[in-house]
Amino acid sequence: MSTYNLMSKEILGDICPQLKQLRLERGLSLEEVQALAHISHKLLKRVEQNKCLPFSCLRKLLELYGKKMKIVIE
Repeated sequence: MSTYNLMSKEILGDICPQLKQLRLERGLSLEEVQALAHISHKLLKRVEQNKCLPFSCLRKLLELYGKKMKIVIE
C-alpha cells in the first residue's frame, strides 16, 4: 500500500467521525444535511463510514456546520 493511501485513511479517520458528531450535535438527519448542503445521501453515508471525503463535500459540510478547517503541516 502506498504512503498516499495510508495518509488518506488516517485523515479520513480523523475528520469523518468529527463531521458525524457535528451533525448529531445539531440534531440533523442525513436527509436534512443532504437538502441543506446539496450533497447526495449516498455520499454522506460514505463520508460518515470513513470511506471517502471529497474536498468539495468537506467544504460544504464545514460551511453548514459553521466550522473552519485549519491545516497544519509538520
